[in-house]
Amino acid sequence: MGRISELVCPSCNASWQLFLGHGMSHAALENVLDEFPADIQKKILADTKDEQIPSFEFNYYPSVCRQCKKVIAVPVIYLHHTGQTYFAPCPDCGNTGDAFQEGEAAECPFCGEGVLIMNDCGNWD
Repeated sequence: MGRISELVCPSCNASWQLFLGHGMSHAALENVLDEFPADIQKKILADTKDEQIPSFEFNYYPSVCRQCKKVIAVPVIYLHHTGQTYFAPCPDCGNTGDAFQEGEAAECPFCGEGVLIMNDCGNWD
């Protein structure tokens, strides 16, 4: 089950609500592929072609898009067989953001001064 998190900048009070983690439908590779652009889908399929049942970890991670000046949730897949990790770009501008995990410090993309604070506020599936 995924979680809904709010990220807040203590300096400028900018905030973003993100759906992070993964849902039950993300257990199948064919459902996960839809979350990535066509060029990344091809790479994932090439990396998993020798596996009958591909082994992977999928989650939405928070990411800072410096071009759009916002925090977004991006799909990330880790393929166990090849050790390859793929990140989707920002859906608005196509820029590769700076994905980070819970507990890692991330600077506010809006004001550039505060370190974002993450608070969980619910679950999703």
